[in-house]
Amino acid sequence: MTPPPPITSLSFTSWNDDKPATIILLHGGFTCRLEFALILPHLSDFHLLVPDLPLHSASRHIKPGTTDHSAQHVAQLIRSHAHGGKAHVVGVSMGGYIAQCLALDQPDLVLSLFVTGAAPASGARLFMAQWPGLTYYTMKMMVGWVPSWLYQWQASLLGLKLDIELIEEMKGNITWEVVHDMFPWILEFGLDDVRRLEVRTLHVAGAKGDDVGMMVRTAETLRSRRTDQGGGWPEDRSGGFVLREGVHGWDVQFPELFGGGVKAWVEGEKLPGEFERL
Repeated sequence: MTPPPPITSLSFTSWNDDKPATIILLHGGFTCRLEFALILPHLSDFHLLVPDLPLHSASRHIKPGTTDHSAQHVAQLIRSHAHGGKAHVVGVSMGGYIAQCLALDQPDLVLSLFVTGAAPASGARLFMAQWPGLTYYTMKMMVGWVPSWLYQWQASLLGLKLDIELIEEMKGNITWEVVHDMFPWILEFGLDDVRRLEVRTLHVAGAKGDDVGMMVRTAETLRSRRTDQGGGWPEDRSGGFVLREGVHGWDVQFPELFGGGVKAWVEGEKLPGEFERL
């Protein structure tokens, strides 16, 4: 049963309105739509919707920031502003879980999924999700309580291209509400949920920040999906991939590669060579 649409709408930007196919870009936890600033030029062939998710930046007033509530808002945005009322959904980390929640609840709105850093939680990421207070204070110490220029320099050592404006937004988004609301759904999300995805799905892990072992299991799970009639899942190039040089947030590490991967996936073309299928 489709939930009623939220009363309040997400703040978002819309790009390339004249293009026929819509892609919606869902940012990670604590960031905002500015996360995709360097990627937008590489997706100029598509209509792009780029929202701030609940409890983040210009959508900070929208509560709660739970995964399922956020997915309802994304669904409303797709129905109201995506061409044809459907979109290819791209999500990074928290945005990837929201994308999968949307695809599980309202698959009719999702043309395809491209998610990274959003496999079932395991290892260190599972530990952080189980202890949200640790995540909160870790983010405060790494980002919130240091000068923006210092964090920008530290991030650059990992190859991350972070604008000062984005870092300032991140500082404001590191709140207890975000941490409290983000993790419950993620903790419950497992391989059985991956198996229930009814849309064409690409899962990516950055080997220098994500659990590659879990991505192998996620890839196996995607291959094991069955149709409603019990037959094998059709060959639609769904699967799990790893970027050996990628960190968890590799979209701000390799924005051109990220844009090229999304473009190839949406168009059904061969993915860039850096995408290693598992």
